[in-house]
Amino acid sequence: MTALSYFFRLQVKRMRRTISDWGLNPWLIYIGAPLLFAGGSIALFSRTTYANWIYVGIAAIALVQLSGSVRLGFLQQVFDQQTYWRIRMLENTLMVMPFMVFLLYRGEAWFILGLLVLAVITLPLRLGSKGSTPLPTPFSNRPFEFAVGFRNSVGLLFIAYVLMIVGISVGNGHLSIATLLLVVLVCSNYYAWSEPLLYVWIYQLTPQAFLWLKVRIAFGHLTVVLLPLVLAVACFFPGDWLIVLAIVAMGYGYLALVVLAKYAAFPRGVSFLQGIIMAVSLMFPPLLLVSVPYFFRQAKNNISLIL
Repeated sequence: MTALSYFFRLQVKRMRRTISDWGLNPWLIYIGAPLLFAGGSIALFSRTTYANWIYVGIAAIALVQLSGSVRLGFLQQVFDQQTYWRIRMLENTLMVMPFMVFLLYRGEAWFILGLLVLAVITLPLRLGSKGSTPLPTPFSNRPFEFAVGFRNSVGLLFIAYVLMIVGISVGNGHLSIATLLLVVLVCSNYYAWSEPLLYVWIYQLTPQAFLWLKVRIAFGHLTVVLLPLVLAVACFFPGDWLIVLAIVAMGYGYLALVVLAKYAAFPRGVSFLQGIIMAVSLMFPPLLLVSVPYFFRQAKNNISLIL
């Protein structure tokens, strides 16, 4: 068995163990996940004319998850350079493959090429390198989500701002508006990891006050990142103000959902079922009116065991 095949066999075993920890049959995920991905893709492309850009943005966020400095440093210690780069190339290719298959079905050749380029240029990307000078951020260090997340995703945010400028320069309002959703997705991803239990225990607040504090801080920090883009779209594409308003409202609603879902599962990660609810709420935003209160109740009950 080669080192390359051993690595990916190990990843499959880890995935099966994680699914078993969820209390689910692995075959349910093997069959259900592709169906859910296809259904979500169809729903996205049927609801917006700038779905291509959103799709590529989601794929970029997925690729970034593979670029953690600690993870890549470990791989370089375990494997030789040739095997390391083969692993990076293959895992990036596998990550974007589902997106490419659906784009091929849609006949979007240029976006397929863009995904391939994205998979290649992110190969040397390393986020959160130790020993480097911390990148200054407009956020406080407590709570940590946006300060850490901003440093790890500054490249994606830079791309979003560049796409905004490109959209304005060519008069493409749809492209500019798509960057708003891309920024929301990037910032929501900051809450994908849970802090140590002590970081929550030190708050002398009621569970309800703690959750509202977390949501308010998340809203304030998202505004810092999102407001320049919103103002730019409003100035250059005033006719699209209603669409912008709807996307911004959906963005804040989804961010609240992500924050509450994190603490509904805390200190564990979000479960598969909770992830499905979040994905469906993103694809059909009116469901946020139901899912946000649902996760708030769950989070309140869960945090009450800690505070």
